[in-house]
Amino acid sequence: MGSGCAFFDYDQDGRLDVFFVNGGRTPTYRPETVPENALYRSDGDGTFTEVTGQAGVASNRGFGMGAFTGDFDNDGYPDLYISGYGSSTLYHNNRDGTFADVTQRAGVANEGNWGTAAAWFDYDNDGHLDLIVTNYLDYEYAGNVYCGERQAGARMYCHPQNYDGVAPTLYRNHGDGTFADVSEAAGITGQKAKALGVVAADFNNDGWVDFFIANDSIRNLLYLNQQDGTFEDVTLLSGTGYSQDGVAEAGMGVDAGDFNGDGLLDIFVTHLDFELDRLYQNRGGMDFIDATLISGIGRKAVLNSGFGTRFFDFDLDGWQDLLIVNGHVLDNVSYYRPAVQYAEKKMLFRNVQGKFRDVSETQGAFFAKPSVGRGLALGDYDNDGDLDVLVSNNGQAGELVRNDRSESHHWLALSLQGVTSNRDGIGARITVAAGGRAQYAQATGGTSYLSSSDRRIFFGLGSQAKADLVEILWPSGTVDRLEEVSADQFLTVKEGAGRVPGSEPRL
Repeated sequence: MGSGCAFFDYDQDGRLDVFFVNGGRTPTYRPETVPENALYRSDGDGTFTEVTGQAGVASNRGFGMGAFTGDFDNDGYPDLYISGYGSSTLYHNNRDGTFADVTQRAGVANEGNWGTAAAWFDYDNDGHLDLIVTNYLDYEYAGNVYCGERQAGARMYCHPQNYDGVAPTLYRNHGDGTFADVSEAAGITGQKAKALGVVAADFNNDGWVDFFIANDSIRNLLYLNQQDGTFEDVTLLSGTGYSQDGVAEAGMGVDAGDFNGDGLLDIFVTHLDFELDRLYQNRGGMDFIDATLISGIGRKAVLNSGFGTRFFDFDLDGWQDLLIVNGHVLDNVSYYRPAVQYAEKKMLFRNVQGKFRDVSETQGAFFAKPSVGRGLALGDYDNDGDLDVLVSNNGQAGELVRNDRSESHHWLALSLQGVTSNRDGIGARITVAAGGRAQYAQATGGTSYLSSSDRRIFFGLGSQAKADLVEILWPSGTVDRLEEVSADQFLTVKEGAGRVPGSEPRL
């Protein structure tokens, strides 16, 4: 299945660092040299120095899958959760360039499960980040079966329909460094999942964060926050469980973003080949429609198997574009399907006022070269105002790609600093108005495939040299408003206090 990656500023020097998860040992894969994770510290000049061992994040308790960053103790430094098969790992940031494994003390090992996608979010609005860890299959190596034709080079991975699913695990943060498993009390254990993607966001704009799970071969799950510590499964009523034909598909990566500018977060899910990547348009009231075809995405990626995906405004024109990383799950897929390849090209869709156009072929060598793509993270590692791309590939080197936009469009980037709300500001809703048009965004948890992106929130302003209004509605209900904000700058906004002066990153 491959593993994830992350952009995060672990040492808080204003420069994004890079992290890759690199698996580990399994009962049937026990190499002499155990694969280690990789942490690269930014040198500030476009180069990086590997500091994995020095930082103490080389190993995983299980077979590492995903990397999820969040400040669970509100100390201003991002911590790191690595999901995995058998067990997961929580690294606490020591604020001195090192991390400490606090998994056992925190109680978030997710022991015995195949942990995949995870998301930090404050589901009960108490100011502390909680953690949802989704699980894939009820799989044990001892019960591994043979699938595929019985001849050399023809064995394949078994379809997930051969295995039972496992419900997600919700950990509530006590605020003292420990967590409690509240999955059953929260009402999320009734439906098993085969999860590979999760995004936590406020889909109905009621001030309480919900979450959506992308499942492989069974219906997706959309859980509505009931504001009392519990969730309701509203998948069927919302229209997000299946394709528009009523078929459960192989959900992989997921993101939430406002592609049509109506202030409601829409959902995009990537799938395997011969299935369409789905765009669910939010119409309000937890009611979604399948907008895959009418949006222009259509059948462009029907032969691809999509994994990591993110909404982002790559050209800073004020509309959320869409990036998809592809790569099949079978290294011998061409034996069974000659039209499909193991390594596949990435795809970039430009958003033209709510309609998408495939512009991949015009965006350089990165999109021309096939790879076995899995994780995708976005981040402005060179602090020039546009988002760059980090990709983890299965059995191949990772890729770091700089965004060298040709347009001279303006931008704003916001860093949120919660006080009553969680420090990361997850769940905050941001409005930026410029030139007679408003844009809307949220600080979300999870997203993509097993990966974490830059926590800063970026807005493209096109030709507008200033924003007339920047408004942040925090999970606590506090509102911060900034007026007449000059473009092309990084802003840190502290809850209840407004802009923090002198908070720009180092260039």
